Amino acid sequence: MSAKNIKSAVSLTSYFFSLPKAHYLLLGIIGLGILFGLFLNFGTPAETYLLQALIDGITLLIAPALLSAIVIKLLIRKMPIRRILATALGGEFVYAAAYAVSLMLVDVNLFLAELVLLIGAAIVFVFWYAIARLVFILKYRSIIFAIIQLLFYLIFFFSNQALYTTDESFISFAAKFGLSSMVLLGALMVFFQIINAPMKKSFGFSSTDAATYFVNQWLYSNKDLEKAFQSVGQEVKTLVAVMGFKRKKDTIFFVTPYVHYGPFGNLGGSEFSYLIEKKMQEKYDARSFVFHGTVTHDLNPVASSEIRKIMGAIDGIIKDAEYAPAEAALTIGRDNECRAEALRINDSAMIGLTRAPLVTEDINFGLGLSMIYSAERFVKNVMLVDQHNAETGEITSFEPGEPIGHSYLRATKYSVSSKAKKQKLKMGISKCNCTSPMLGKGMIKIAAFSTDPYYILILLDCNGITPKFRDIIEKEVVALGNKRDEKWTVGIFTTDTHQTNMVKGVLNPMKEEGSILEGIKKGVVEARDDMQETKFFGTKRWFDINVFGAKQSIELITTVNSIVAVAKITAPLIALVAILAILLALALTSKML
Repeated sequence: MSAKNIKSAVSLTSYFFSLPKAHYLLLGIIGLGILFGLFLNFGTPAETYLLQALIDGITLLIAPALLSAIVIKLLIRKMPIRRILATALGGEFVYAAAYAVSLMLVDVNLFLAELVLLIGAAIVFVFWYAIARLVFILKYRSIIFAIIQLLFYLIFFFSNQALYTTDESFISFAAKFGLSSMVLLGALMVFFQIINAPMKKSFGFSSTDAATYFVNQWLYSNKDLEKAFQSVGQEVKTLVAVMGFKRKKDTIFFVTPYVHYGPFGNLGGSEFSYLIEKKMQEKYDARSFVFHGTVTHDLNPVASSEIRKIMGAIDGIIKDAEYAPAEAALTIGRDNECRAEALRINDSAMIGLTRAPLVTEDINFGLGLSMIYSAERFVKNVMLVDQHNAETGEITSFEPGEPIGHSYLRATKYSVSSKAKKQKLKMGISKCNCTSPMLGKGMIKIAAFSTDPYYILILLDCNGITPKFRDIIEKEVVALGNKRDEKWTVGIFTTDTHQTNMVKGVLNPMKEEGSILEGIKKGVVEARDDMQETKFFGTKRWFDINVFGAKQSIELITTVNSIVAVAKITAPLIALVAILAILLALALTSKML
């Protein structure tokens, strides 16, 4: 998949933003109205200036904006007032601009002044309709809400007439407002038809439906978008690797399902890094570390219900598990910038891959299988893990045939082919229940192993980590070991969970946070002090699962980019034709009336 195409599609998320708090939006509505009133009455006598400015600001902008927001809030009480006020403020701003331009033209050409006013009203009408349809998720009532705000502005404008006086009747003026709005709404419908066609042809649902599903998940955590995923998903075979560590009073599992924890929010497999851990706790009363396998977005599960297939494979593995006394060693392979950390236990190895401080991103499943098969020439069973511990902002993935892929292959081979001095396996664990917007529900888990040097494994349930914070954590933890006269090697892993991904936050790695660092340091000491003799087993199992798939991923990104390209050309043309149509309709209406 082209990295350029991925970046182009992802860049669309930069247009999303978080809304200010409701009271700021309210102040914005009032402030804009007052400023407009001051502008409108500039040059009037000082003794009446402020009063008249306030009256005009309230009647022309503030009152219709607030009344529209209040009525719509009463009609859809579940809708947060912040979103309604934001829409009202956006509409008010367009009206203010249209009023201002119209005022400048009124002495030059009354017809043009009226045309600008009608176009402004039509733009706000369409704006309200589009927001109600795509964001408020109102299929039929969206047109009603657009009409409500139009009527309020029309009534107050006609009753005030501060901009210019007209002899037209209210019905005549309302007809012009309505006609111009309908013309622009028709243009929007034509635009929707054009941009809907590529998505409909490729996936069976329209672009506007996809946008509605997307917003519905973003704002309300609704999973309707999964229905679209399921309709285009494909069944694939993949692996789940499990390692079990049985201590005197408890059992710990390392689990790596070779699926991707995406796409975002609560959709598909986005929460699997936490949900698998939760289900293991409920079913086996066991603590679990769930890692990121060598997979890309091609293996995003189409629905959260697909977790049952992963758990079915895990259940089969645990049912057949045979624990044995174990010895462990840590060996590290390097090739160019690629590093493979192999925790070798008996005839198994857990191998973590990283390029830190260079970007450490998703690894193609086929390339990962090549590394597994290569390593299994030296050990019987391999759990291969993408440490995903250096997020530099570069959107990419590592594919077969690339130089980086070859370096990863050689580093993996070196990590398990070298001689290792094994120690009797002891393991200690801890969990850090820190809080951070960048941290998923799985929090932070730490494991300490009795290798030489000690291996301190830190797993953060987050969407990557910055190289700087990774280095800080490693240095601080190594320093803790030095204080105990012990040599520690630190392995930092993230799950790359996409449950923390915001719409604009496609890249939201864990950054430097003092509370997180202190929690990790405390947890490391607890894990080291918790070390106990441990028995071990490890194996893998194939299973079937429905995922979005490589072909669909490529096709979706290509389709989105083509829609954007078409929209950039057609939107201005349709807008121009609509304005000309409004001009013609206004001219004909003026003659008839």
